[in-house]
This record gives sequence, structure tokens and C-alpha cells, in this order.
Amino acid sequence: MTGGTRRGRVCGHVIWSLHVSMLFRELPYLRRQRAARDAGFDMVETWWPPRGVGRAWADAIGAQDLRVASINAHAGDLEAGDRGFLNDAARRDEAVGVFTDAVALARRVDCTHINVLAGRELPGSSREEQLHNVREALARCAEVAEREQVTILVEPVNALDSPGYLLPTPAAAAAMIEQIDSPHVRLLYDAYHAARAGLDPIAEVGEHAGLIGHVQYADCPGRGAPGTGDVDLGAFAAALGAAG
Repeated sequence: MTGGTRRGRVCGHVIWSLHVSMLFRELPYLRRQRAARDAGFDMVETWWPPRGVGRAWADAIGAQDLRVASINAHAGDLEAGDRGFLNDAARRDEAVGVFTDAVALARRVDCTHINVLAGRELPGSSREEQLHNVREALARCAEVAEREQVTILVEPVNALDSPGYLLPTPAAAAAMIEQIDSPHVRLLYDAYHAARAGLDPIAEVGEHAGLIGHVQYADCPGRGAPGTGDVDLGAFAAALGAAG
């Protein structure tokens, strides 16, 4: 779970990690691991590291004696609005390849959870066809995940921030996960994305608890620190603890 400050504590059943792609952005990427450790965290997570620095990032994790909660598989240029390409049948082999690359990096840092983004609607084919492509690509990735004993995380991304994203709500992502029907495919539940989609992120925890494999938090509106919006971090963490 990301956001807030752990300060060496565990809140109920929740163990906190810091997202080094989202926080300490005033620092160069490779220096954020030290900043996370100095802020009291012993666990981090990240998008796919910038080009060419994956090995150096893994070394930085080891140097700071950090654990890694999750890694994003490469999903294009996220800063430019890319949100994955599982929906592109022409890139299916590439999608499986970047997932396999993510597994290899995860192994270097003893991480078992890999976030794979579905993609935004493409012109020229129907939404139904593209969702079929997502299922096919995820099914192939799930075979790799089973062999390597890692967990794929499927993240809903709200359609206001990312118009056309194919899995915009927790329910949409949960339906996809249930169709894959693999214990190695789980939901990445993001409080901000749920709230931004107009849902109650605390109530939705109970709705999808059985599928949740990882959680992220930022306040909403604004995607900022706890207390800058309307999503009560304490109540959210308590709901996660109550859901087990």
C-alpha cells in the first residue's frame, strides 16, 4: 500500500510501502530509495524503471536494504498518457515479453507482485474485441506467472484521468480477473482511482476483498497526501484490516 508515512509502524494488517515513481519526484529516480529509507520506510514500489537503470535500481534497493512490494511491467510512456498495450493483438508477444522482463527484475529484488496495465481503447476495433485481446494476453502472462510463482496485478484506472482505459473501475478489473481464473492474477485496488470514478473507496474494499492482491492510496480529489482530499486514510486502512 502506498501513501502516508509508515515511520516504522504497521497499522493493523497494513504494511506500508512508498511509491518511488510518484513521491520524492524532486530527486533523481535512483536517489529516491535512500529518501524512502530516510523517511522511515523499509518497503517501496515502482513503475518500470527509466530506460537503462533497472540494474542500478536493483543495486540501490540492496544498498538501502529495502523490500519491494510491486513493480510495474513496462506499459509505454506513462507520463505521456500510455497505459499499457495488452489490448493490441499485434503487440501480444511484446506484452508477454515485457512481463517476462519484469519477472526477471522482480527476481533480483525478491519481489513477487507485478502490475500489468490493460491499455486504452484503440481506433479500428471494438471495445469487446480489445477486451478479448486483454484476456488473451493476460492468460499468457498468467502461464508465466504460474511457472515463476509470481502474482500479476490488474489495476483499474479511472476514465476521467485516462479516457478510454479498458478497465476503469474495480468491478471491471474484477470481472476480467474472474475470467482469467488463476490464483496468480489479482486486483490492484487503488483508493484514488475508485474515488475518482465516483465510487466509495472504503465500501468497495469489502466488495472486492477476495480478489485484492495489493493496494495503493492517494487522497481524492487531487491525488495528493492524506488529508488533502476526502478519502479518510485511517478508515480506509481499517476497512482493509477488517477485510483481512
